[in-house]
Amino acid sequence: MRKKSLLSLVAERVVIFDGAMGTMLLESGLPAGGTPELWNLERPDIVEDIHRRYFAAGSDVVQTNTFGGTALKLADKGSGDKAEAVNAAAVKIAKRACPEGCFVAGDIGPTGRMLPPVGTATVEELEETFFHQAAVLLKNGADLISIETMFSLEESLAAVRAAKRAGSCPVIAAVTYNKTPNGYFTMMGEGVGQCVQAFEDSGADVIASNCTLGSRDMLELVVEMKSTTEKPILIQPNAGKPIADDGGPTRYEQTAQEFAEDVRRLVDAGADMVGGCCGTNASFIREMVRQIRS
Repeated sequence: MRKKSLLSLVAERVVIFDGAMGTMLLESGLPAGGTPELWNLERPDIVEDIHRRYFAAGSDVVQTNTFGGTALKLADKGSGDKAEAVNAAAVKIAKRACPEGCFVAGDIGPTGRMLPPVGTATVEELEETFFHQAAVLLKNGADLISIETMFSLEESLAAVRAAKRAGSCPVIAAVTYNKTPNGYFTMMGEGVGQCVQAFEDSGADVIASNCTLGSRDMLELVVEMKSTTEKPILIQPNAGKPIADDGGPTRYEQTAQEFAEDVRRLVDAGADMVGGCCGTNASFIREMVRQIRS
């Protein structure tokens, strides 16, 4: 039987994404400050096990371990020459874990470069590195491209254009918002309406937001997004606010049950696809699935 497309599935029910990859890798022994993407080559068994745990928890979609997988981003860790191998391995690992009827999203995150007037990167430079990453992800079997945790609308749009150029597949476009007394804005000062309109104009198939905000801070964001677009909406909150102890790793204190209760409210407010970001793991997704599908 031919697999139903992601966009067909979301027309029928809430689609469940996975939770954090970095959180799970740290729990599995990745050293603080290590390069998660290199574990696609060095510890593929652990990466595959994480994907399997998310699928077992009820995820319809997992995202490849390629958040920092552009050549530009890997170059910061001295591994820019491994970009193609890292991205190819990531998709193959996720595909091995993927059950019939589920999906693998090729994950694309920010490059770490800043555009003028803050930095000196060019839009053309960013689009080219995103194109090469997306092309490898799709060549190796990714079902869709998921652009996430972008702090700049312009950088996210460069990634959307690159993904569209790389192949024919659904493209998810996300930015990360801060909640202010005047509403939700990206780090670069772009508002929700501006971002949503730009994503629609770019041809993005799903409009999303993830990271920075916890599940309780995203309710009004979903309401605002829903009022400005008829496209499917993906929301992936953090597990509450991060707590940074002196000398220790960042931790999150929200429980899986609290997170799931909030995500159920996000679905009631109009989120069509939901998952988790920083601080979440397979237990969060399992509880989220239980509450949403009950």
